[in-house]
Amino acid sequence: MKKHFVNVCFFSILTLGTVACNSDDNTPIEQVNPYEKFKGTWTGTFSGDTEGGMWTATFDQNGKAIGKLNTDSYSFELEGQVTTDGEITAQYRNETTEVGTMNGTMTENTASGTWKSPLLNIQGTWEGSKN
Repeated sequence: MKKHFVNVCFFSILTLGTVACNSDDNTPIEQVNPYEKFKGTWTGTFSGDTEGGMWTATFDQNGKAIGKLNTDSYSFELEGQVTTDGEITAQYRNETTEVGTMNGTMTENTASGTWKSPLLNIQGTWEGSKN
């Protein structure tokens, strides 16, 4: 009887171990794109020492942004990158020269930060939201 009990326990443990370890661990977990929350078109305003205007940017699935920054007198190309933590850095330029930078923080729906143009010796703040 004792031997029978030991055999039952042994096979129970063996069966339980096989079932417990027999999960499909090789199945990939669906990957969530960490940039998805920033993806889309964003618009906003900026103001500062002597300049102000509007900006627009489209963020792709890799967190890269391209867009425009417009003042009353000028239009600049805008290019940047957001990190998975929502830190944004961007540069705006005319056809040949980097004119300034924008830095800040983004959430799923809002963004804000500072900008500066060492070339023109001006600076200010910016804000925006996802459309």
